[in-house]
Amino acid sequence: MGTPSTTMPRPDPARPDDGGPAGGELPANRPTRLNYRPDIDGIRGTAAIMVMGFHAKVPGFEGSYIGLDLFFVVSGFVITNLLLGEYARRGGINWWNFYARRARRLIPAKATMLLGVLLLSFVVLTPVGSQQETAQSAAAAAAFVSNFFFWQSDTVSYFGHTPGTGVLLHTWSLSVEEQFYLAMPLLIVLAWLLAKLLRIELRGVALILTVVLFIASLWLAIQWAEPFPEAAYYLPITRAFEFLMGVALSLIVAKVSAPHAVREVMGLVGAALVVYAIVDPMPTAGYPSYWALIPCFGALFLTWAGTGSRTLVTRFLSFRLFVWLGLLSYGWYLWHWPLLVFGESVNLAPPPLWMRIALIMAALGCAYLSWRYVEGIFYNRSGEKPRGVNGAWGSKRVVMTGISSMMVVASLAAFTLLVADDQAESSRWTAVTEQLADYPDLPEECVPEGAIIQPRPVLCRLNEAEPGRGTVVLWGDSHAWMYIPGLEAAAEDADVNLVAFNQGSCPPFDATGMAENNCVRGNQMALSFIEDQAERGRPLKVILGASWEVYFPGERLNLLVARGGNEAHQSYVDAISPLFREGAPTLFDDLGELGVSVDVIAPVAEVPRNAPLCEARLRLYDCDVAEAVSRQADQYAVDWLEEQMEKLAGEPRLIDVNSAFCDGDFCRAEVDGTLTYFDNNHLSASFSATLGRFFEDSIADVEEDAAQVEELREQRRERRGESAESVDSSEATGLDGLDGLDTDSDTEAGSPDLVLGATR
Repeated sequence: MGTPSTTMPRPDPARPDDGGPAGGELPANRPTRLNYRPDIDGIRGTAAIMVMGFHAKVPGFEGSYIGLDLFFVVSGFVITNLLLGEYARRGGINWWNFYARRARRLIPAKATMLLGVLLLSFVVLTPVGSQQETAQSAAAAAAFVSNFFFWQSDTVSYFGHTPGTGVLLHTWSLSVEEQFYLAMPLLIVLAWLLAKLLRIELRGVALILTVVLFIASLWLAIQWAEPFPEAAYYLPITRAFEFLMGVALSLIVAKVSAPHAVREVMGLVGAALVVYAIVDPMPTAGYPSYWALIPCFGALFLTWAGTGSRTLVTRFLSFRLFVWLGLLSYGWYLWHWPLLVFGESVNLAPPPLWMRIALIMAALGCAYLSWRYVEGIFYNRSGEKPRGVNGAWGSKRVVMTGISSMMVVASLAAFTLLVADDQAESSRWTAVTEQLADYPDLPEECVPEGAIIQPRPVLCRLNEAEPGRGTVVLWGDSHAWMYIPGLEAAAEDADVNLVAFNQGSCPPFDATGMAENNCVRGNQMALSFIEDQAERGRPLKVILGASWEVYFPGERLNLLVARGGNEAHQSYVDAISPLFREGAPTLFDDLGELGVSVDVIAPVAEVPRNAPLCEARLRLYDCDVAEAVSRQADQYAVDWLEEQMEKLAGEPRLIDVNSAFCDGDFCRAEVDGTLTYFDNNHLSASFSATLGRFFEDSIADVEEDAAQVEELREQRRERRGESAESVDSSEATGLDGLDGLDTDSDTEAGSPDLVLGATR
């Protein structure tokens, strides 16, 4: 199956512009193709180091996700160079041979990794979501379409990755590259047809077509960056421009020989662009967009610099370690991400830095074994066919065998999915699933479908409002919201109205004059309600609650936060914290001046790991935390609260529920068979419902105030000779005047569903 030949100069293997080593020399004692370039493997090796450092969250590697862009450009160059060489030698391209080489190179190692991941998923992952997602993504990876799978995924995101999910997320880039291989024949056939039609040299037509497609792909990537960021990141049509840069370079260097001095400059400029992109990380929102041109041109110049005699940069890239890592880069990339995610799953949080580096090195060990005992059986980097592989089988049979093996992997993934679903429905894991969803059940008018906490400003009436009763206002973030069951339990037999103003990651503060966002609007709404009730002389109790310590600098016990496992949530908290530190002291002043009765909920102890998952699994660690350690982390916030509470009227209480599950030695993840938390820092609804006693005094205060107010009203009515029914209803209701407030504002990007904090 060859493309008909056109006039094209046959490359001289010794010519440096054909991509060969300097002066046609080959590395000593190394069987290799005549156009082998060690600096290309050096680029792959350094790019692999970048990607490993980024995925392992090594300090200083925050911008090194660009390693994938380098891989794409180099792949476009190398594959085109091989095809051009074959066309020049034979007058056509045998596509069966081409795909047979790709199959031998890629499929055995990939199939081994996928099978290993499916097996390990039963040991490491939970059947509540994780095993199912892994099985589904394994089937997608086997079909070379995992980029489409993760594009459509609602639970896995590359830059907003949640630890323990997306075991095969990294295969999206492999699928994009495999789709590029499938598209190459179309590009070449189209160029050949145009060359025949226009009677122009094939290479020139191919270059023009490549440039046109490059511009179209880049334009689409830029256009989709904001409205469709996931599509722009994962889809092959918005990544094609990176491969096409390598294709164009291969076509150019076959005709143009750049002087040595120019290539020296190219190498230095390319290295500078790559270093710049790493040192000054580019925006990840909407990536690749035009930002990707920086690392892509860096890769292009680095590659171009080596298309002749050696330069300073190519000598550096040809350093033996970089070349060796380049040879192992495919297997290293295959194994590093699953090991990192399995490490997170075992730890129920990102492992410490030393462990993440150890996992990366373990992946390198797996890569060596794969290169030596799996890849080496079917393919070697010299370009020669391993004995017995292609001679006995033939290219067509190799390709069909590769496809069949991927079908087998996909079938095993489907079987794994069935087993995982069956496990998930077992009584044990059904209980765990219920525990993970053991959070307050709010009225439908308070939360939209699919939400568990108010995602936007809203007055949430927890019970039916009745005139003449006192009102308890629960105001704060998710660390106020989680006490709703306890507050309802305390008010079960009480004659009070319950109202909640809660938004995730939105602590109470005076937001007057601040730039509007949902948190600011929600706090303005809550303060307006309280001011209105105070001005009308209504019986009122305000209970403030928040994860107070989160909004101050300091260490966290939550491993997910401490190790940066939820970067999107942390970015949101970082934006809210200055508003809180400015407005919270003012709020205590305001409430003191209003003279309303206020109680404050103290910080709640947290455990390092997700409690339901921790208690459900065999583990090497304890789910509990030493009370001294827990309270030490909260002490600054407690001291600050006590100082602020001196501004309040009356005798405000600091409600501390920690004694319910902290026994002096440890704060427990489980108490008397009830899980304390539904994650690692939010109390479960079941446990919260047992804490009513901590809110009984607050409820009693407002009932007493309401009784006094009613007594005064009765005395006034007696003096005036009025009946109770003649009292102005607007005076008695106590909940009027709020329905006109704007409660339909859109949730700002980055807050909910980040709302519960670092564990969700």
